[in-house]
Amino acid sequence: MSPTWTPDNMPDLKGKVVVVTGSNKGLGIHTVKHLAKHGAKVYCGARSKERFDKAQQQLLEEDTSFPHERLVFLKLDLGNIDSVMDAVKEINAKESSIHILINGAGMVTGQSSKESEWDEVMAVNHIGHFVLTNGLFPLLKAACAEKNSDVRIVSIASNTPGIFLPKNYAFGLTTPTCFHEVVPYYPWRWQYFHSLFFGMDMVHYSIAKVATMLFIKGLQRRVDEHNLPILCLSLNPGGVATDGAEDILKPLFRPLLQVGRLTPDQGSYHSLWAATAKEPRKSSVKFKGNYLEPVGIITTQHPVLDDEKQRQGLWDVTTAEVNRHLDSRGLGSLLEWK
Repeated sequence: MSPTWTPDNMPDLKGKVVVVTGSNKGLGIHTVKHLAKHGAKVYCGARSKERFDKAQQQLLEEDTSFPHERLVFLKLDLGNIDSVMDAVKEINAKESSIHILINGAGMVTGQSSKESEWDEVMAVNHIGHFVLTNGLFPLLKAACAEKNSDVRIVSIASNTPGIFLPKNYAFGLTTPTCFHEVVPYYPWRWQYFHSLFFGMDMVHYSIAKVATMLFIKGLQRRVDEHNLPILCLSLNPGGVATDGAEDILKPLFRPLLQVGRLTPDQGSYHSLWAATAKEPRKSSVKFKGNYLEPVGIITTQHPVLDDEKQRQGLWDVTTAEVNRHLDSRGLGSLLEWK
């Protein structure tokens, strides 16, 4: 990505259908803003219509000519699988194809919610996106058959695993326990040093983000096996000054976050680049399935991302857990990834 790349460099997206989760604030609202400005029809995942309306009003106040009619409210709570399935059903009823899916960041600080039978951080960051992507897969596949197709799945991850998890950290992602007790143990650096500065459990959050990156790697392998030209990427948007970011540090240290931080609008650039720029598609063999640091730099964030046992194990237990949940509600099972 060129240092001068901005959303002004985005291609014309007229006729393209995009789904963005977490789109009513932070990076999400600016992501959907630029996609709509370039002609895309954007389904905006949000927990309530009130939140969507508030975000839409904010965009209109910033620019009275903003094409708000291109934004479509999608009721979606990623921590609630029933809600995810309802969203999938709605989109499948309205669309014949989807060209871009952006699984947004999940800055969840709580441990669990009444709506989720799993830990909420893992449910929002991994399980919800796993189920949503699976449900929309037929529409993504359909878009591949279009002339000059360019189908992409982008998931927002983080650089925190490389900071808070030792290289030899023993993950527990191969058993269903990981969805209830996400952290098998806390590294000594967290216990005796990092926890003094952070108001959010960054070990917990980092493991959930590892799951996000492993999902993208596993998904890319599956689409490649079936010769589907879908480009799957995970990325770090960079250090962004969002409201949620302030909760990361304890109050005394929060002024440090203001140093050299990107605005939320600037923070949306990396995901927009991954979703629309020519370079990732032109060099897809190099980029596909990988994690990117700003801007477009392929990086191995943590050695576990190359651990086949953890990657396949997480995929298998996620599939089994979700299918168990769906079966208990008479909702069938996940679709085949082909």
